[in-house]
Amino acid sequence: MSTSYTPPDPLRLDAGFLTSSVLRAVRSAVLVAASAAIVIGALLLFWPTKSLQVAAILLGIYFLVLGVARILLAVSTPALSVGLRVLDLIFGVLFLVGGVFMVRNSVLAAATLAVVIGFVVGISWIVEGVLALVESGSAASRGWAITFGILSILAGVIVLAVPAWSTVWLIIFAGASLLITGIVGVVRGIRLTRDAQSAVDTRVVEGSFSGN
Repeated sequence: MSTSYTPPDPLRLDAGFLTSSVLRAVRSAVLVAASAAIVIGALLLFWPTKSLQVAAILLGIYFLVLGVARILLAVSTPALSVGLRVLDLIFGVLFLVGGVFMVRNSVLAAATLAVVIGFVVGISWIVEGVLALVESGSAASRGWAITFGILSILAGVIVLAVPAWSTVWLIIFAGASLLITGIVGVVRGIRLTRDAQSAVDTRVVEGSFSGN
């Protein structure tokens, strides 16, 4: 009896079509970005009265880490689909540009800097959320990827929708959002580890059946 073959979606992470090494690389990128989000989010929450310049530098560092992680994933994982590698490369460069822009322009006047932070953070979070939704495959980590994507998009939309944030409230909201998305990102990374092991186990079983 013939079975129909459904090719993998080139823009999704599907453990059934990816090797465990690729899933581990994706997990590493997710965990690095999530860890950076948790650390910087906690710093912003613990010191919300610090200057807006400090907040801009910390957020810029987060986007730099996120950009580097995405670019390294794209260039060092040839087994990843071309579509995902192109997306990672494009968005990685965008995150790098946003991070550099935040750090280099942290000396702007407070009112202008608040607008800059709101715009860059809002757009970046929306992009990050869309990327997570696009990547969400049919594996066990899909639910967490979708949750992360929705939270990130909502946070970005809220920041963009309220341009007249006070300094303290902008820092508090940014810190809380980073902390929440970072925690969800860590759980997503852990689930990717399970996806990798499940993919290996599935291939072993299928290989043993085909050999009989």
